[in-house]
Amino acid sequence: MRSLVLIAILSLCGCSAEQHAPAPRQEVLVPDYSLDAFGGRLLGTDRGEWIGKLMFQDADGNLGTVLNENVHGIVKNPDGIFVFTGLAHGELNEGYIYTASRTADGLVVTSLLGRLPGAPTSVHQLQQGGVTSFLVYSGYSGNRPLFNCYQLAGKIVSPGYDCLSPK
Repeated sequence: MRSLVLIAILSLCGCSAEQHAPAPRQEVLVPDYSLDAFGGRLLGTDRGEWIGKLMFQDADGNLGTVLNENVHGIVKNPDGIFVFTGLAHGELNEGYIYTASRTADGLVVTSLLGRLPGAPTSVHQLQQGGVTSFLVYSGYSGNRPLFNCYQLAGKIVSPGYDCLSPK
């Protein structure tokens, strides 16, 4: 009798006894760095410690992970596309520069250009000739963080001269 009453109430209110799972939530990617490339966009994030990544979003909006590292900058110069990654956490202080390219079958990939002496920050492309300046974290002096200025010209890293203040 109770089930008959429940069915009658549900049919009167237009309700259903079926439960529907909530629609899956789509992740919204808010990149820290982005660059138009390869008919889409390279998107870089740094969410702290080991949570960053480099992704490629194609023209249709499809996202794919290219590199699982904290991204600190993405730049393009006449010699290619370069991705700055790194992490300074506790005793760990490492940084790298990767080149990004597209394979013949359409995949976006990275290859290591070189290791930096520490984690990069304040990556800034200068107006003259595609030179990119950046700071590299080198430790502390007392309670003050220390940084060294470097530049990327083409595929060559050398001491820099025009770095921005650390972020």
